[in-house]
Amino acid sequence: MAVTILNNLAMKKTIIFCGLLIAMVQTGTAQNKTNLSLQVSAAATANRAQLTHYTWTRTVQVFIGGVLKNTIVSSLAVGADGKIVTTSVSATPAEKLPGGIRGDIARKKIAEMKTYVDNAVATSMTYLYLNKGQMVNFFDAAGISESGNTITIKGSSVNQPNDQLTMVITKGTLAYVNQSFATTVTGGDAMSGTISYKTYSNGLTALNNGELDLPAKNMKLMLSNANYAKKLQ
Repeated sequence: MAVTILNNLAMKKTIIFCGLLIAMVQTGTAQNKTNLSLQVSAAATANRAQLTHYTWTRTVQVFIGGVLKNTIVSSLAVGADGKIVTTSVSATPAEKLPGGIRGDIARKKIAEMKTYVDNAVATSMTYLYLNKGQMVNFFDAAGISESGNTITIKGSSVNQPNDQLTMVITKGTLAYVNQSFATTVTGGDAMSGTISYKTYSNGLTALNNGELDLPAKNMKLMLSNANYAKKLQ
């Protein structure tokens, strides 16, 4: 009986030790995730500060049913409040508009299309520019893996219930490589997107190109950013 009691005590100690070990590992993992999120957030904030010295051009091509319908060109910059300021430059329909009432109807449809496109682009920006709190919450609940020179962070319920976000960053510099997400726009229409980044020789990492899919409208948006230029002093 004494042997049985000793065995039971040893088993209980083993169970308690394993429980403490698991708790320590989980705590360490959570701390590592939080530390990494803060480092990524700091790198993104520093990059955003560098971006404030630039203006650039964004081109959005609107395809419906695989056919180019409109090309929207905008001038972008970071405002004093840290938010992206968008100035519309041009919206060019792929086909010449008819005159008269038919032309008025076509112009109304183009305006409605642009409003829908602007909302989709604005929604996508909420995933590309997470603040510190959002970044910490995202990392803490996400799965994190490493491969080669990159780190992949994959999580859900970032800005909306059950949305999805995958972020790929470079080890060392923690610069964005690409991001992909699945969410909904205003009105509840589903949207998925992929965005790629480019790091320039001066260390600036900026959005390069991407695409947004909006199946409810049979619409695809092709985005490209170019002409990054220093602001005039």
